[in-house]
Amino acid sequence: MRRPCFSAFLLLLLLLPPAAGDAGAHINAQSLTLFDIDTRSYPLLRAKFYAFDAAGEVIDGLQPGDFILTENGVQRDVIDVSCPPPGPARTLSAVLAMDVSGSMDGGRLSMAKDAAMAWIDAFPRGASECAITSFTTTNLLQQDFTNDPALLRAAAQRLSAGGGTSFDAALIDPFAGALRVVTRGRHARVVVLLTDGRADGDERAILDAIRQSAARLYCVTIGEETPQLLRRVSEESGGRCFSHVATREDILRIYRDILAMARERDPCVITWESAGCAYTRHVTLTLPAHGSMAESAYSVTRQDLPTLDFLPSAVVAIGGVEPGQSIEKNIILQSAGRDVNIRRIDPDDARFTITDHGGSPPPFTIPAGQQRILTVRFDALDSAYASCRFTLETSACEDAFFATAGFPGKGEDERVITLLHPNGGEVFVAGSDTVITWTDVTPEDDVRLDFSADAGVTWSEITPRARGLQYQWHVPMIASDRCLVRVTLLTALPAPQDMVLIPPGSFRMGDLSGTGSAAERPAHDVTITRSFYISTHEITQRAWIDVMGYNPSSMPGDELPVMDVSWLEALEYCNRRSQREGLQPCYVISGDSAACDFAASGYRLPTEAEWEYACRAGSNDDYTNGGMRDPYCDGPDPALRQVGWYCGNAGGSAQQVGTRAVNAFGVFDMHGNVPEWCWDYYNVYATAQQVDPVGPAVAAPAQFRVYRGGGYSRFATECRSAARNGTHVRTRGGIGFRLVRNFR
Repeated sequence: MRRPCFSAFLLLLLLLPPAAGDAGAHINAQSLTLFDIDTRSYPLLRAKFYAFDAAGEVIDGLQPGDFILTENGVQRDVIDVSCPPPGPARTLSAVLAMDVSGSMDGGRLSMAKDAAMAWIDAFPRGASECAITSFTTTNLLQQDFTNDPALLRAAAQRLSAGGGTSFDAALIDPFAGALRVVTRGRHARVVVLLTDGRADGDERAILDAIRQSAARLYCVTIGEETPQLLRRVSEESGGRCFSHVATREDILRIYRDILAMARERDPCVITWESAGCAYTRHVTLTLPAHGSMAESAYSVTRQDLPTLDFLPSAVVAIGGVEPGQSIEKNIILQSAGRDVNIRRIDPDDARFTITDHGGSPPPFTIPAGQQRILTVRFDALDSAYASCRFTLETSACEDAFFATAGFPGKGEDERVITLLHPNGGEVFVAGSDTVITWTDVTPEDDVRLDFSADAGVTWSEITPRARGLQYQWHVPMIASDRCLVRVTLLTALPAPQDMVLIPPGSFRMGDLSGTGSAAERPAHDVTITRSFYISTHEITQRAWIDVMGYNPSSMPGDELPVMDVSWLEALEYCNRRSQREGLQPCYVISGDSAACDFAASGYRLPTEAEWEYACRAGSNDDYTNGGMRDPYCDGPDPALRQVGWYCGNAGGSAQQVGTRAVNAFGVFDMHGNVPEWCWDYYNVYATAQQVDPVGPAVAAPAQFRVYRGGGYSRFATECRSAARNGTHVRTRGGIGFRLVRNFR
């Protein structure tokens, strides 16, 4: 009998007044701008900033104590603030390049005109000079260099919208490309480009023009992320980009900041010490004496943090043990990024003990990149299923691993879940967010969460499945003081014979070594929150024939991987095998498209993130066992030949599955033999950190799906962990696949 744990908490409905709106902004409001956060010396962080007073002048003499800096709401110690010595303001030759394409018509064009007017009003009189150009797919010189504000205002007022957008027209095309016009300037050259959309441009030619003009390029993008082309060119010039500008107040402040940056000395630098384990940090910098605040963000990777990898999993699954018997199993503790200190290891169940610490017992240090092998023993008093949490007193971000033992379903399951939060007496604002947390099971144990507003008379489901010992919950809009939350342990599905369990974790996805193509970039952080089963090797022709009744492969062989399978046929295999084994099929197939129920119990293709996570098995190298030395077929490559079949060692033919070395997760053949289908549409990567991603919503081109893993006739570079490609869902072309199934 599984015994869920109940806990009550108090929920009150509070109606909070909306925040008061900003009374308005003008070009001379004080401001603080934080940018270019440098993480290379983490945990010491450095960033550039500008601080301006209400008159638009740089604030001098700032000290660390003048600032309050927080990361994700936690205050950090500001260690140093350094600013260049004061000097005379630069004399400028500035060009305002204004996007007047059709999408700018209306409010956006009005914002652009306001920004230009504010610039003109604040622009220094005297020797400094300004010009205004506009662009669609062509360009127009609205006003050549002048220091007459009346002429500049008239030019800004003449702007009208209509047409497409071209960054070549904006910057380099005759006769009024901004980088052409600015070369006529006699002073420090600055271009401020305003746009609201994406367009094409010849990046190499624009970069050449930037270098020849010696101009600094600032880009302001209304409502969108600044296009990568403009971002790269701006960085090359020493300028800055401002994205997602949404309000008139924002754009006025940004133009004022750009003018001050262009005229004044180089930015100040602030240094602080970071901490914590979050990959993404939201930074807030305030200057209380001046009433100004700046926000920015940065990311770190696991390599930056003191982190532990538990191999092959954070859960030591000892299995069934007869009463009176003892069984031992090992777990590897590997320091992933920095030295890790372990001061204590405390099990919460006396039947589980550590009999060997792989050296001296705690306290000890695991140097970066090195391992300790610990031996865990379970002494069975009876046949009941039990779990244990080994709590680490450590400098690492990971502070526990787990062990399970006993016979599931035999005797009483002794695991009683403890609800940690909310656990009684809390008061929450209806509609706010909180985190439900629980313990006494492992992070890989799935639970169901339910909510009652009437002391348990009726229940509504919060989520049918959660794991990781916590769940982000949006408190419902209900006023009650009789609220309960219930957490119930879910049972695991039987382990498939031909699959291995992959634990949850985080990794860096994409080209990490600079050896890949543009399709593999940008590298980005991905978190897999749920364990999943994956095929130990590619689906064999025998396994295919058992389900489908025919063999599509051009190279027959029972133990060879099935090949020449389309993406749609692979989905059909998944559904048929699921039905044969009494599982819920994952796919509904319609023409060349399909929908996937990722909560279903049946078989499916891995997502691209699941595939690369299982392939890397904790490695950041080109291959799971090392870096690439020869990108082609010569050599063969020392690392790849051990783990994969490719053009350098396969002799032009597919090979029996599972005959190369296995990776740290227990998976074969992910670096060659045959390419493997994944679920995702083939498209560009998103840049933000992702959690359990299932790929983009659309393909480019249409109905192209990803395939991974290289192949027996492919170059070594095509067999890297990050290598990816895509083709139409009906293409066969020697492609095979492997399966994934949910752990619970």
